[in-house]
Amino acid sequence: MGILVVLAGCGYEFGMTVKPGAARGLHLAVPVFHNDTFEPILDKRVTEFVRRQFLQADGLTLVNDVGASPFVIKGRIRGYGLQILSFRQGFVNEQRVNLLVEVTFEDTAARTVLWKESYRTSAEFFQTTDLATNRARQDRATEEACQAMAEHIVSRVLETYPR
Repeated sequence: MGILVVLAGCGYEFGMTVKPGAARGLHLAVPVFHNDTFEPILDKRVTEFVRRQFLQADGLTLVNDVGASPFVIKGRIRGYGLQILSFRQGFVNEQRVNLLVEVTFEDTAARTVLWKESYRTSAEFFQTTDLATNRARQDRATEEACQAMAEHIVSRVLETYPR
């Protein structure tokens, strides 16, 4: 099992190492990721970002039926948490959302696991005195972490897609 530690940051461009047309002919299923955390609907959010990122890959077809798909990406959200980054006048000023997902890329036709890796991404947000605003900012940071996660997963699949 390979462990890949990735930090989300500015300046990451999707497809830096992926050749155009790398997904040509790839039929892939992405079932809803399992959520081992207490963060509600995180499974659906992560899965949606991954599916959307795959849809941007030229020549790739997303398959709804896992049983009918030659390849499948399976995911399990292993961790989600908040980390305090700074205080101001005794109150939390800035926090980081941390996301840990374990992903398996399987060749269902050959019944083999092509790879299994763990991905970590994060995104920061500033706190205010308003709880609703804080939750909205946390949600936005979660989405940023999900997007970075999706970009890394799709790039890895396209780099290793067996033709």
